[in-house]
Amino acid sequence: MSFSINANSSASTANLHSSSKSQGLSNSLGMLSSGSKLNNAAQDAAGLSIANQLSAQVAGLGMAIQNSNESIGMIQIADGAMSGIQDNMDRIRVLTLQASNGTMNADDKLIIQKEIDGLLESIDDIASQTSYNGMKLLDGTGGSAGDGTFVTHSGADSGETQSMNIGDTRVASLLGSIDVTSDSGLASALDTIDTAMTSINETRAELGASQNQLMSNVRNISVTQVNVASAESQIRDIDFAAESVNFSQQNIMSQISVFAQSQANANTSNIARLFGA
Repeated sequence: MSFSINANSSASTANLHSSSKSQGLSNSLGMLSSGSKLNNAAQDAAGLSIANQLSAQVAGLGMAIQNSNESIGMIQIADGAMSGIQDNMDRIRVLTLQASNGTMNADDKLIIQKEIDGLLESIDDIASQTSYNGMKLLDGTGGSAGDGTFVTHSGADSGETQSMNIGDTRVASLLGSIDVTSDSGLASALDTIDTAMTSINETRAELGASQNQLMSNVRNISVTQVNVASAESQIRDIDFAAESVNFSQQNIMSQISVFAQSQANANTSNIARLFGA
């Protein structure tokens, strides 16, 4: 007749269960501490990959919003300066009409010409000095290519850009010279001024359209960013209530496993002493 004693096997099994419960308790505590159920790839490799992609998209959308807002600020500076140029052109046109009147003598026209020259100089100053972040905006040399074209990366991915062009608004490019002291100069002055004012209006219209487009883009991206962040949260974030319950269960089971392990070890020790006796 034979018999066997499985005390060592029971102790090993108890040790295995205790280790497993301790690991489960550690994982649950880690989730509660971090607020994330994806602390490492082993927990959910596919979920972690998707969550990281969504996180990168959220960050990219945030940068696109910042880019758009910075471009809006630049446009507002340019448009404000263009408003000053337009005011000067309005005054130049009024003075040209005044000089065209037959009641003006040569001295009167010379005085008017001096005021016009001062306004033209002011236009040149505005066009040459208006800048944003060290870049000239109104002299036709702005933008990364130096041709007056400004590109805004308005999306989170490659190729999602918006462009606008601000031409040269300096006097030489805008309308040349204005001479109201001679009949020949007066004959062409109004047409020249009107052509220049049309160019100014077209530039301001493009600035306004670009600003509106960027503002609409910011509103749309802001909504998209919130939705993408919510989708990431669904994958990454834990349910604190459910995980708290799980932690309590894991804690109880871990304590039971420790008790069972101690009992199994004690039984092994008692049997060893019995046979030793």
